[in-house]
Amino acid sequence: MGSGSGKVRLHTDGEIAVVIIDAATTKTRPLKKFVSAFIKREAALIRPWFGPFEVRIWTSVMAGKRGAHDVDNIAKAVLDALSGVFWRDDRQVVRLVSERFEGDANRIAVKITPLKKQLESVDLDASLLQRN
Repeated sequence: MGSGSGKVRLHTDGEIAVVIIDAATTKTRPLKKFVSAFIKREAALIRPWFGPFEVRIWTSVMAGKRGAHDVDNIAKAVLDALSGVFWRDDRQVVRLVSERFEGDANRIAVKITPLKKQLESVDLDASLLQRN
C-alpha cells in the first residue's frame, strides 16, 4: 500500500466514528505514526471513553499487491494509533473484527463503536462449535 503518503478522513455520527485511510502504507510502524498524527490533530476535541469498545477494520488491497500485512498486524497498528483519542488504552477494545480483501483501491476503514456494557462471559469449551 504505498510508501506512507495517503489521506485520512474522520466521520462521526453520535457516538460512532469511522476512520478511512486511503493509499496508506500497511507497514505497521509508518501506518501507526501516520494515523496517530492525523487523529491527534483532527480529533483533538474527542475525549477518551472509559468503557468497552467494538472495532471493525476492513482492509482493501489492490489485486496483485504483494507484501500486504496480516490483518492482525494492521489491527494492532490501528488500535495503538487510536489510543488516547477514542479510548485510554486498547485493552478497552473487547470485540475486534479485522478483514482483508482484494479491492479496487488500497484503503483501510475502521468503525469504532462504544458498547453500553461489558461482554457477557462465554463457556470456553466444545459448545463453541454450536455458536454462530
